[in-house]
Amino acid sequence: MPITLSSRFVRRTALAGAAATLSIALAACGANFGAQTAKPYQAAEGTNADSGSIKVRNMLVLATADGKGQLHSAIVNDGSTDDTLVKIEQAPPGTQDGQAGGDQPGQVTFSKFAPIDLKAGTSTMLPPAAGEATASATPTETPSADPTATPTETPGGDASKGISVTGGKPGQMINVVITFGQAGPITTYIPVLTENHYSPTPPPAE
Repeated sequence: MPITLSSRFVRRTALAGAAATLSIALAACGANFGAQTAKPYQAAEGTNADSGSIKVRNMLVLATADGKGQLHSAIVNDGSTDDTLVKIEQAPPGTQDGQAGGDQPGQVTFSKFAPIDLKAGTSTMLPPAAGEATASATPTETPSADPTATPTETPGGDASKGISVTGGKPGQMINVVITFGQAGPITTYIPVLTENHYSPTPPPAE
């Protein structure tokens, strides 16, 4: 006597087989070298980099099409010792840091500033909020025409309004060296975006 299977049993078996096949396919996709879960993900547009207890977070430049912009970042000091941000400048040609640089600008200039305090256990925003003191102004004596006059003290560059950047255009990457008072320097690429955080594709070189 031939054995017959109910249509319900046939459908249930077919569905179970399809589910098993799908799960195997998904497992294979998640295990290959291109799986998204195997890649580091940086949610912000800017660059993250560390030097000991100093953590640079979401560093980028917001600029206009003519290459005039401002540096933006949060710098976290999660150590127990105060530090300072001393300088940021374009890295010399040929400097390597292990990252793909994308479209490289020519000459880029960062405005000079007095050392910016990075207090232990705090986060410092660049540019600072209005009225927030960030610079450890190191006085320098300004010569006077009158030798008997008391020398005037003038601080270094003013970082209370931010650090301006000239020469980097939206869509480019700037290779920079970030120098601290105590922590070792960081060399890394930072992106240049438009003021609304949009990164256009640079036009082809003529």
